[in-house]
Amino acid sequence: MVFIDSDLVIKCLQKQDKPENKKAREIMDYLYENKDEIKLTAYNYAELLRGVYLSAMVSENMQAIENIIHRFRIIFSDEKSIKAYAQISATLKLKGEDIGDIDELIASIVVANNDVLYTRNLSHFNRVPGMKVVDWYSQSISPAP
Repeated sequence: MVFIDSDLVIKCLQKQDKPENKKAREIMDYLYENKDEIKLTAYNYAELLRGVYLSAMVSENMQAIENIIHRFRIIFSDEKSIKAYAQISATLKLKGEDIGDIDELIASIVVANNDVLYTRNLSHFNRVPGMKVVDWYSQSISPAP
């Protein structure tokens, strides 16, 4: 099981024929075929919906999110992740390295579940103690035997 960050979902849904969009679709296909479950935090879901409402094509983009969201298990904060958030946020703040509340909340859920996050936002998530991340853009995909 893995968590995916908002950036991976966004790039997967973008229609332009760019290398990062193609790579995002390859990674998502790989995850669907090789992982029991793909998880998305409630905060990532909120980020996606916020992006929809800020876009010029609200209806079209909402439909795209609704078409893909059922493929993920949405994970909400629980007591363990709330405690992890408090510790992560305080630790980063004291070091002068805070990454913003939303990314800290996302990190807290991933850390509390002892899981890995597929993201390109390494500059934020690599600061989090105990955080396991995979840079999905540089991830190599081996062909199936």
